[in-house]
Amino acid sequence: MMSQKHVEAKLQLATAFAELAGQTPPERITINMIVDRLGKHRKTFYYHFSGKEQLIIWLFRYELGCALSERFEENLLVYEPEGSSCYADFPYYVHNLKESGRIYHAPFFSVLASVLEKRRTYYRAILSTRGPATLDQYLHRLYYPAIKQDIEFLVQRELEKLGPIQAAGVSTILQKNDCMDFLAQFYTDAFLSRFAERLYYSSRRRGAHDIYPFENVVHDSLKTLVESQVKRLVEDNF
Repeated sequence: MMSQKHVEAKLQLATAFAELAGQTPPERITINMIVDRLGKHRKTFYYHFSGKEQLIIWLFRYELGCALSERFEENLLVYEPEGSSCYADFPYYVHNLKESGRIYHAPFFSVLASVLEKRRTYYRAILSTRGPATLDQYLHRLYYPAIKQDIEFLVQRELEKLGPIQAAGVSTILQKNDCMDFLAQFYTDAFLSRFAERLYYSSRRRGAHDIYPFENVVHDSLKTLVESQVKRLVEDNF
């Protein structure tokens, strides 16, 4: 865990960059411009960050982590494995399971939206750039495994309803076809693209209350899809 003083120093640099990005295209912002805004030296920047790409990711992870910690109990927060990255101290996702077994992540998506909206102009600029070493690519790498784990959880719950032979057979088919990989990629792309589009084109910031009873659309639709396809596999093969 980094010291509060260290966090505050990183946040100063990241905030300076975000403010500059509201006036200048991010790719044209230099390290000198960032440190000059704070009256610091270049060495200060490189003590805390390896470059602008790391700064961009850190600011997102830090602000999202703080927002998630404020909104959710610690036992619901999802972290990267300890030591796996320099952002592992910050939660990035939740596993909010209802007593019914329903994955209810509408509150998570609401928090994610609030973090992006807080720096709307900044994230519009940052997420307009796609490709290697961008925040867009990083978010896909970050959330794909999390969404896949949710899908695997939903599949397992359906397999538990079957007999052992049927469950083993359906599991083999799903693993062989790599269909869960595709499904995870599809839903990851879908929700991230939706959040990016909101920054550009949505004049109204719709919240969960605006789309009730479809506020948990990502995971409820995943659950319905998994249920129907497991049932179909059983009917077709057993």
